[in-house]
Parts: sequence; C-alpha cells; structure tokens
Amino acid sequence: MPRFVIPTGFKATGALTQGAAPALALENPAGHVLSVHPVTEGIVRVTHELPKDKYPQKRNGESAVAWEEPLAGVTVSETQEHGASYSVETSNVRIDVILEPNASPRLAWYAKVGDTYELTPFFRDSQTRAYTFDAATGAVMHYVERELFLPVSEDEDTVTAYGQPFLHDKKNEFVYGFGESRGSLEKSGKKFTMGGRDALAYDWEEGDPIYKYCPYYCVYNKKTQKWFGLYYNTVADAKFDTGSEHDVLWGCFRSYHANAGPLDYYVLLGDGTLPSIVKAYASLVSPTPAKETGLDFAPSPTLPPLSQFGYLSCSLSLGSLPNAQEAVIEFLHRCRKEGFPIDGLFLSSGWCQNDKSGDRNYFAWNLSRYPKPYDFGTTIEGELHIQTMMNVKPWFLDAHPFMPAAAKANSFVRAAPDATLKSPEGAAKTWLWSSGFACHKLGSYFDFSSQGGSEFWKTCIKEQLIANGCTGVWNDNNEMAGMLDDAERFAGEVPMWQAKGEAGNVEKRLGWNGGEITCGAVGKAIQTMGMARASYEAIMESRPNNRPVVVSRSGVPGVQAYAHSSWSGDNSTTWKALKWGTKMTLSVGMSFGAGLYGHDVGGFAGSHHPSAELLVRWVQNGAWHTRLTENSWKEIATTLWMYNDVPGVSQILRDSLGFRYLLAPSFYSLYITDYYRNAAPVIKPLLWFHSVDPVTLTLDEEMVFGSHVLVAPVTEKGARTRQIYLPAIANDGSTDIEWCELDTGVWHQGGGVVELDAPLSRTPALVRSGGILVLGGVCTRNIFDGITERTAHIFPSPTKASEGTFTLIEDDGKSNDHTSKKVYTEIELAFKSADATTVEVSYAVVHGKYKLPYDTIFWALPEGDQRKVVGGHACDVAEVTRDGRRRFAMKVKH
Repeated sequence: MPRFVIPTGFKATGALTQGAAPALALENPAGHVLSVHPVTEGIVRVTHELPKDKYPQKRNGESAVAWEEPLAGVTVSETQEHGASYSVETSNVRIDVILEPNASPRLAWYAKVGDTYELTPFFRDSQTRAYTFDAATGAVMHYVERELFLPVSEDEDTVTAYGQPFLHDKKNEFVYGFGESRGSLEKSGKKFTMGGRDALAYDWEEGDPIYKYCPYYCVYNKKTQKWFGLYYNTVADAKFDTGSEHDVLWGCFRSYHANAGPLDYYVLLGDGTLPSIVKAYASLVSPTPAKETGLDFAPSPTLPPLSQFGYLSCSLSLGSLPNAQEAVIEFLHRCRKEGFPIDGLFLSSGWCQNDKSGDRNYFAWNLSRYPKPYDFGTTIEGELHIQTMMNVKPWFLDAHPFMPAAAKANSFVRAAPDATLKSPEGAAKTWLWSSGFACHKLGSYFDFSSQGGSEFWKTCIKEQLIANGCTGVWNDNNEMAGMLDDAERFAGEVPMWQAKGEAGNVEKRLGWNGGEITCGAVGKAIQTMGMARASYEAIMESRPNNRPVVVSRSGVPGVQAYAHSSWSGDNSTTWKALKWGTKMTLSVGMSFGAGLYGHDVGGFAGSHHPSAELLVRWVQNGAWHTRLTENSWKEIATTLWMYNDVPGVSQILRDSLGFRYLLAPSFYSLYITDYYRNAAPVIKPLLWFHSVDPVTLTLDEEMVFGSHVLVAPVTEKGARTRQIYLPAIANDGSTDIEWCELDTGVWHQGGGVVELDAPLSRTPALVRSGGILVLGGVCTRNIFDGITERTAHIFPSPTKASEGTFTLIEDDGKSNDHTSKKVYTEIELAFKSADATTVEVSYAVVHGKYKLPYDTIFWALPEGDQRKVVGGHACDVAEVTRDGRRRFAMKVKH
C-alpha cells in the first residue's frame, strides 16, 4: 500500500562553498537530500536522495550519487529575491530554490539573455509536492509545471486538414521524446511506461509498454522558440505522465514516478536548439572517446560495417525448415538471381530449436537442420559475402544441454533470499518463452554483471557462432520481462556500461559501484545493457580488426555504444503499422536512439501476407530508413519476389531496392557526420530544421533525409497522390524556400501544401534548394558493388543565388581503422550559383588517409536544368553524357 509523503524542512547542509560537488545540497531532518549541480554550461543535474538506511538506492557505497567534476564559475548564494531561498547561477541559467512551509522544495529555471535573466521561468517544479516519495516502498516522484490545459477555443480538439493544425497564441508547449513509444511524434497528454515487454503485434497508438526504455523527453516553446530537455538517470521501472492526468487540486503538471531512488535527473539546456539538446543527452550516455580519436563525442567506440546499410533479410519459418541449412543458402542465391542485392541475413531461432520439445536452446545447434555449422557460416560470410546475425536470447531453459555448465559457473541472476523457486546453486527460476505463442517453461536469466555469466556468454558466442563463421549477434527478447521479483540479485562483479578498454563515464553515472544489489534497486533493464556489452566484447576479442555487428531489440540509454542497430520489434502486417512506423522512427531519432533503425518490412505478425500494394509501399518507405530488413513470422516467408505473377510489382520492388543501394554513400556519410559526430539522426522530422514554422510541429508522416531531402511515403491503401506541406522558412533564417521534385526537376515554392502524383512506382521526394544528394554505383550482389562511382546531384535555386555543401566520407567499410587510426577520407562537396545561367562546383579534401576507389566525381543538375556548370577553386569539370544524361566530370586528387 503506497504512502505518498511530501518531504519538507530543507536547509543547506553547511556553509555555501563555491566549486563544490554538488554545488548546492539541502537536507531535511528525516535525512532527505536535494542537490543541484551544474555539470556543463548546458547540463545541470538535480537529485533527491532518500535516507539510505531505510530505502534501496541504485548505487552501493556511502553516496547514492557519483558526482561529476564541478563546473567553474558557478555562483551559489542565499537570496530573498523572487521568493527564493537559494540561487545557483551559471553563465546562462539561474536556478532558484524556493522553500515554503510544509511544502517540498521547488526549483525555477530562468534563461539568461544578454546580461539579464528572463522574467518568466522556462521550466519550474510544481507547487507543494514536487519531490514526493513513497514512504512504503522508496519510490520517487517528480512533478513539474506544464502549460494550462484548459481549452482556448471550440476548435481545439477538432480534426483539421493536412497542413492546418490547430494553433493558438495560448498553446505554446510541445513535448517530444521517449524514444520508441506509442502514438504520434508530439507526446503531450499521454502516459508512458518504462519497462519493456515482448510486445508482439502491439497497438501503435495505445500499446504501452513496448520494447525499449527511454527516460528522456524535450519541450519546445512555440512563443520563445527555445528547447530544453529532461533525462532521468535510471533504468528502474518507471512511468511518465505528460498531461493525461488532470487534477484541479494540483493544477497543471507532468509527472515522473520511479520504483526506486534516488530521483536523479538532468536538465538539458544546450544552446536552446533541438540539436544541442539531443547532443547534450547523448553525451551523458555515450562513452567518452579516446583522446587519439580527436573527437569530443562519439556514440560508440566503433562504426557499423558498410554492409549494415544494405538489404538485410530474415524469416522465422525459413530457418526452421527440416533442411534449413540448404534452404537458407538457396534463398540467398535466389535473392540475387531475382535481381535483389543482399548484404545480411538474420537467422531466427530455428537454428537452435530442439526437434522434439520445440524449445529454443540458444548456442546449441540443431544438427539435423544444420548438419555442418562451419560450412554454413563460411559459405554465407566467406563465399557469398553476406553478414550473418544469429538470434540469441538472454536465458537458458532448464532442459538446455549447457545448463549444468552454466549453473556451475554462477552465470545466472540470483534468487531472492526467501524465494521458493530456485536452483540448487541459488539461481532464480522464472517463466521464459520456449517455443511458440504463449508457450513458456522454467529457466534462468543470465546475470551479465557476474563474472561467470558474462564470460560463459562470451564463450558461447566465440565457440558456437564465431568459430563457425557466423560473426554477428542478434540480441533478441532482451527486455527481461520475465524478471518479476525485484528482490532477485545481481552480482555486480563486472561493469554493465563499460566494455573492456573503454571509458567508464557512463558506468559511473548509471552503474551501481559494484557489489551485489537487488533487481528492483537498479532495474531489470540494466541487464539489456550488460547483454549488449558482453556480446560486443566477445566479437571484439575474437575479431579486433573487424567492425562488430550487434543488433538489439530492446534498448536502454547507452546501448548504442555496443549495439549499432535496432528495430521496432514484432510489428503487424497492416497498413496502420506502415503509417505509424514513420512516426516512431522520428521519435527514436529525436531521442538519440540507435543510429541504424527501421521496421520489419511487410510486417512480422499475422498469418496473412502483405498485399502487393502494401509490400511495395513498405519497401519504398524502408528504402529511406537507415536499417532495411524484411522479416515475417508466417508459414511461408514474405519475400521480395513473392508477386512475380503480378505484372510490374517485382520490377517496382527491384527499382526501390536498387535506389536504396544508390543512396549508400549518402547514408554512410550522414551516419558519420550527423549521428556519429553530432548525435543527430539521419532521418529527421521537418521540425528539426523548420520548428519556426508551427505547422511542422505536428507533422510526423514525412521525413527529412539528412538536411535537405524531404520524403513523403505513401501509407494509405489505394492512394495514388500524396499531399505534402513545404515550409517556406527555416531555423537557420532562410526564407522563401524552394523545393524541387527529386525525380522530375519540377520546382515548388514553400509555404503551403502541394499534391503530387504517387503511382505505385513512386514515393514523392523533394529537395530543398541548396541540397546535395550523393549517389553511388549500381549494386547487383551487395553494397560494395557501388563503391567505385559517385554522382553528386545538386539543387541550386532556379530563381536566385544559392549555395550548398555536403560532406562525403569514404573508408574501407569493414575494419576499425577509421576509428582507431583515422584512416578515412573526407571530401567537402560544394556548389554556388550567382544567377540563373551558371553553377560553380568544387571539392576540397579535408582529410585524406584512405585511398579512394575512384578518381572522378560526377555532378548532375535537376532533370531539365540546362544551366552551365563550371569548376571552382581550381577544379576543372568536363561535360559528359552518361546513360543518356548530361553530367559533369571532375577529377579528384588527394
């Protein structure tokens, strides 16, 4: 039974000392401590620690918080101004601490503009109960003010036409974030549960929770045009309410509730822009790069291999056939024979399924289906040059043949002291998925914080997968949803966020300082991170010069360090899944999700297959996502050639996939320049660049590829046209923006809605004036077929002076030399046009340690554009004809 208590009576713990960590600490007679600590100019940490002798905390040791080094120049003082008792000031923010009788402390945040602070706080705790806690369980809460929820117009909840959202001067607050979560991109007025589930066929609008854990959101104020973010630094089970609950007693509020303390959150200020907020969050959950890299930030120690940007196929049924080894290899050959290049194979759990029981015994090959695992792996990876990703899950069932050895190594989560269901060795026993829908048997979860569990897991990967030529790991069903008892124990013998040889900044912030601790104190989702770290270490220890491939279905803050790729889980074969998938992609990107992200093309769940139309539209949509994977759980697998008997369909699918492969150099370059260096997604919502136009704040069925390419997927059954809103203004100050249809060269003026033709063969896409889209060569087998050719398609304004740049990154796409030795080449492509007659193009090699596989870059104008193209900066160009089209060749030297 909960006992919600409002802690009161706080005072400074001693004399106010400048340069302390934390900057300000307040304590009450009951032993509660509230602390405020600026970490950087753009990040401030706040904690509410409960009495450690009474309540479980996420960190062992004397302190429940590991503080960062103090920020220089912070001023802490007592004050009587603005109703505050204490004030903490940095160069760009003032945090007032308001202490009132019989009430919780309350923080108010004021931005500095010039030499003065704004009169209205951009963020403020709720009155009276901001730091409530549950005296029965130790759960912690945080209540903050939100915009007045009372309606301001009779039209407020009316469904409006596309491109005409309800806008009002009194409605200025927009909430985004929570990563892979239900609903639209804008998250106001909803509830979200932090605690993953195996959410097969979830509802895209109402399903909650689903797979991932993302305790982060950001807020945009339409009036001030400023952003800020909140990140809650725990993976304990929690829930958010962004305004679903209304209670006049307390006013307007958003709330956060975590099952264990301390309350530990970061206010992300950045420079007030969305990109700076996302990067501030990313910096807190990414390992600090080694000094020799020269980077101040990187989401991961390694890059994904280039092959991960190609087409990746999967089928649950295919890998379970009696002759699976032969059938899978034949499937890959047929894929290419049908005209579809392929770079990866996700091998579902049929490879380790027991024929008699149906149980999945991970790492134990089914030798009747796969009689020669080594031949299987070396054929696919060595001969066909297709990356395998083997399905594994973080548990062993009791009947698993490796269970005795794993138990002897103390590999598993330990049972609660009073548990009645446990192994003779003390491992916790729980119900785990075994073979089919709602099928479960007893088994044990690996404890990746135990030395024995981590090493046993790594040994299995090395001996059963890598030794057999299967080098990629697919961490599946890793939400740890069957871990039900919060009193179960983790050993705390090895770090969860810190791989061997990597920086420990995230481990210090999110870990628990080692030693045994209960599941409830730190959250079961912490094992998701440990599984990614252990899988990564196994690959790197076996193949240190090769880029690791770890794919994770579930996710927590920081998982991107060791698992580059993820997807939206087991979606349904429905038009709704296609339509709402784009919204989810944008939410993941705004929340620093996996850099490689997408959805199961064609849909995973449902006995029916996608219709020809749905499959085409899904492939067209997926072609613009950073991860393109077709996957299904059906009696007969969904394939790209399944509609060979329907005239024209297979060719449309070939063309769509072929175009995705042409985009490879842009995908890869944007992954590095946007995501790897700056924490920005490759696929962004329109508001990322155009939030000054309030119409864009709720648009979430179109996406911006990079910075200038606006893609409008067709997601309505039977639709043959597509409406698209084209902004006329941008956050960088641009006005009168023009947009060019990518495939026709037709230009449109921004500032309204256009309706474009969208026959089954077309996905409308437009490029903003100033854009550059770099395409590679045609691929027939895999993505490396296209590396010897580069064409820069440029889009200068047809009516006024314009210019544009694009950073092209080239490396071998396989080794770790890019990150460890800086072996890559970076080319700055540029154009400018002063009038409507001539366009000047040029390049500059910024970094040139990788030998390019080509010596010429071709330039191309939009279809029908007859302007003259000349070389700038001593770059010569020659007009040529390629495939019947006008191009301009420029030799590249480096």
